[in-house]
Amino acid sequence: MAEKPSYEALQKQIRELEADKVHLSTQHDALNNLFNLSLDMLCMADLDGYFRIVNSAFENILGHSRQVLLETPFMEFVHPDDKAATTEAMMVLATGEPVAYFENRYRCSDGSYKWLAWTSAPTSEGHLYAIARDITSQKDLQDDLKRQNDLLTSILSNVPAAVFWKDRNSVYLGANEKIARDAGLQGPDELVGKTDYDLSWAREQADFYRECDRRVMDSGEPMLNIEETQKQADGKEVSLLTSKVPLLDESGRAYGMLGIYMDITRRVQAENTLKRSEARLQTLFDSAVEFIFVIDPEGTILKANRHVYQQSGYEEDEVLGENIKTFFSDASKEICDCNFPGLRERGYNRADIEFVCRDGRVIQMECSATAVPDENGEFTTFLIVQRDVTDRKRAETALAHSEQQFRTIFNSSFQLIGILDPGGILLDANQTALDVVGVKREDVIGMDFWDIYCWSYSAEVRERLKAAISEAREGKPVRYEEELLTSGDMLRTIDFTLKPVMDQQGKTVLLIPEGRDITDLKRAEEDRQRHHQDIAHVVRLSTAGEMASGMAHELNQPLTALVSYCDTAMSLLKTKSSAPQELVEILGRASEQAHRAGDIIRHLREFVGKSSNHREPLDIDRIIPGVIEFLKHEVQKSNVTIEFRPGCQAREVRIDKIQIEQVLINLVRNSLEALGGANIPEGQVVIQTDLSANDMVEVTVADNGPGIGAEIVDTLFDPFQTDKDSGMGIGLSLSRAIVEAHDGKLWVDKGRHNGALFGFQLPVSK
Repeated sequence: MAEKPSYEALQKQIRELEADKVHLSTQHDALNNLFNLSLDMLCMADLDGYFRIVNSAFENILGHSRQVLLETPFMEFVHPDDKAATTEAMMVLATGEPVAYFENRYRCSDGSYKWLAWTSAPTSEGHLYAIARDITSQKDLQDDLKRQNDLLTSILSNVPAAVFWKDRNSVYLGANEKIARDAGLQGPDELVGKTDYDLSWAREQADFYRECDRRVMDSGEPMLNIEETQKQADGKEVSLLTSKVPLLDESGRAYGMLGIYMDITRRVQAENTLKRSEARLQTLFDSAVEFIFVIDPEGTILKANRHVYQQSGYEEDEVLGENIKTFFSDASKEICDCNFPGLRERGYNRADIEFVCRDGRVIQMECSATAVPDENGEFTTFLIVQRDVTDRKRAETALAHSEQQFRTIFNSSFQLIGILDPGGILLDANQTALDVVGVKREDVIGMDFWDIYCWSYSAEVRERLKAAISEAREGKPVRYEEELLTSGDMLRTIDFTLKPVMDQQGKTVLLIPEGRDITDLKRAEEDRQRHHQDIAHVVRLSTAGEMASGMAHELNQPLTALVSYCDTAMSLLKTKSSAPQELVEILGRASEQAHRAGDIIRHLREFVGKSSNHREPLDIDRIIPGVIEFLKHEVQKSNVTIEFRPGCQAREVRIDKIQIEQVLINLVRNSLEALGGANIPEGQVVIQTDLSANDMVEVTVADNGPGIGAEIVDTLFDPFQTDKDSGMGIGLSLSRAIVEAHDGKLWVDKGRHNGALFGFQLPVSK
């Protein structure tokens, strides 16, 4: 029989049980606090679809009370689109298997939804224990990152430059479409994992690319504006301007590099052409038979060509560093002192000087001086050309420098540019567009493109825009002219384009609207058309007037005789009593009509003699291109080329623009008719402007036709004098009258043996 425990033992057991009770109560309170204080959503539920226990996080995150959460089937909180996935997870739990992770959206008390990430496990008693975490912010961030990546991908696909990035071993990690096309690949994905040795480049080119990669990553410093060559997949070798920068981790160590290159083949070709041109110019400089000097603003000789030393007898050390006036006669020094100060303003001058050689010989020189501006537009050097010839020959050297500018995108563009989603919602717009329309970015982003203020003036315009967006969404670029309502409620005409941006599957992901303001261009074109019509009208009126004036002159004599005959006949008849009264009356009426015709002709000549006198200061070099454009059709029909050589250095003349254009048209047409009549296979007309020695603006029109016969050269400017089979011979006389009315003179080169040359001078406007 078991021995009964003693009283002390029982007391000890009771104390131990009470201690265990306290311990369990403490643990329960701790677990309960942990349960309710957890930031994660903790719950117990049944497979019948109800929560049994939820912690405070459920209330805090979803906004529902604990009572609502416990009394409502939890599937009613699940987003409709996520119910199928949630049901599938419940079915897995019903089998006794835990669900380690799944996501769904739960409805909040305000009607919004939160993204939740669940971990759940079933118990043997048919309960479910689950933990949920609010991942809404993470989801939003993922969506933002995706949109940014899509936008970046779109930009990389549309920029004109090739963009690529590599790892430490120069293995391609990514690139845009441009470099993939250059390598002959279908897309950037085919480039990933390859090196330059796997592509179409030549071996030595790949070696150079890899060496540059290594230098950038080893040094941690970028290499900018590397000029290199590339043999592309189509066999074409191009010149590239490449920049490479290191990709650094948090410790500053390069884990790769980013590169970008532009095709500068055209620029390199232009530079090579320029170098060849400079070499040719240097050769020309040394082989020229003229004296050529380069001087500074004080007149110090910096350079002289070989002909100077050969003909003058001076040695190089006797010329360089000396003032150019040292070699002029005393009279020529005075000429130089008078003309050289004005060279800075005019940029060009010409004078006759005497050059004194080393042996005392004096050479008569025609001296031309040209100011040469530096990159800042300042005149720092001057070119002096002296010719030992009697006949004037003009030479002009044109050197054009062009620099290729990189086109920036978006806000730096002068064009109006935006970004739309395929549905036509405005995602972004450059500052130029916002400023022109007069709206703030935050007020228009997210709007339907056709609902923006600039299209509000017309329902028809908005419908046309909707149709254009629908067409572009199908992958078809759209272009048309449209009117845009700008700030200040002004309508401007724009050249509007809408370009689709495709993803790799050919789906339109973005639309790029672009607008170029062509309002002024269209107005200028309309003005030009009206101006050409005015010129043609004046030419016709003037020609008709001159013809009428000539005809009046020719008809006046017989009309005068007719009046005299009629008066004599009337006097004789009045002395004879037997003259029939009817005859006297008829002759009287004939005399009256003859007098009346004379009055009409006199009034006609007075009317024709009146002309426009609207004169204003104008640059003659700016007028001539418009005349050439006006005669373009006649020139093309005559198979003749026209060359314009401007040389007036922006000097202005006070003229009636229409009348001087008429003179130019008459002179050019005279050359065209001469070339056409002579059937010259390569007819050419040269229009040249210059400043004469007497400070007059001089314009010449020369052709390579048969020239002018000596027998008629002195009568060319007389009315109704011509050497052509057709025409009345009034154009030259009319032109001379116009020029002389402007205090100028018009002439023909009588001694010219190769073609004809007409010229006129007009005084410079003071």
